[in-house]
Amino acid sequence: MTDWWKQRMVRTTYRFVRVSRATGNELEMLPMLRGGTITRNNDVRILDTAEVMCVGKFNIGADLVRIYMTAEWRGGHTETVVLGTFIPMVPSRSVHNGFSTATVKLYGRLQELLQDKFATPYTVDKGANAVDVAKNVVTSVGLNVYADSSDYTVSRPRLYGIGADQSNSETDDTKLGMINDLMSLAGFRAAKDDVMGNILLSEYVDPVNRPAAYSMSEGADCKFEPDMTDEQDITEIANHAVTVYRSEGENGAQTTYVGEAWDTDPDSPYSTVSRGYTITKGYEYSDAPVGSTEDEKQAYANKRAKTLLKTNQSAIRRITMSSAYYPATVNDSLYIDYPTGGISGKFEIRVQKLTLTGGCPIETELRQFMR
Repeated sequence: MTDWWKQRMVRTTYRFVRVSRATGNELEMLPMLRGGTITRNNDVRILDTAEVMCVGKFNIGADLVRIYMTAEWRGGHTETVVLGTFIPMVPSRSVHNGFSTATVKLYGRLQELLQDKFATPYTVDKGANAVDVAKNVVTSVGLNVYADSSDYTVSRPRLYGIGADQSNSETDDTKLGMINDLMSLAGFRAAKDDVMGNILLSEYVDPVNRPAAYSMSEGADCKFEPDMTDEQDITEIANHAVTVYRSEGENGAQTTYVGEAWDTDPDSPYSTVSRGYTITKGYEYSDAPVGSTEDEKQAYANKRAKTLLKTNQSAIRRITMSSAYYPATVNDSLYIDYPTGGISGKFEIRVQKLTLTGGCPIETELRQFMR
């Protein structure tokens, strides 16, 4: 394995390959033009997109496009990596004096779950394993899935899809919305597609507790640009947390426990006193709080609210930087040491934009939760 950071690439080439949707086999090279971009974005959903161009018309039916990059270093050593596997669409074609070029927009395979919906309301029964249900939905549309194991089972029926009673519906009516709702319940990350087009369902691990996928530092071999943006966002930091527990008794009657916690400390920069207004975070649970008596359950609800208030009092630090290609992707942890710029530590990769030219430069947005 080449140390991408210590050596400078002398040549970068790209290959665009047609992949059979039916078999997964690579069929032929595609005549794409050099250039284009790939964007990986971890927001509410993790969606990969790309844009490339080709000469003439472009039509490969239902098949997919896989993008490879081959890097070459001094001495002739090369290494090839996959940058993504995509669904192609051609929204526009330019024609000039009989010569035409097509802009091909590419979407990661999560797009198939985002655009597919249940035609009738779909119920996940109480006691069903959330991750197993999500896996079955992924495979039902013809996608491969790799999932961490989980023992989590839903504590009450959950309703999804077109025509679902909106007063009871848990999320939007897409299959991806359903899957991500179940992942959230199970303590998993939102669904993600890997570079080969597989769907990944992974248990959430705090970036602080994960090893860095890659490290970079300033110095003689530095490949990041010295100009960066460093911002800290305190807009959504809560000073009030509310927990609502709704449980159903043996006779069908519903009991509700509401816990609250406030930050009113004048020495806290995020308190209601310092901010001058209230920022509330609310959480609802469908199980009774821990405890055997009413007082114990209420005390637990309050304690849980206090814990969640502390969790939500984390400022988000964002770093925006440009660099040469590095082998890490969205959701990975990246360690950067830039003491001259006052930026050092482990960050999570939130957004990447790769430009398919020499060196495959990447614009990266990193984030770090400051607790």
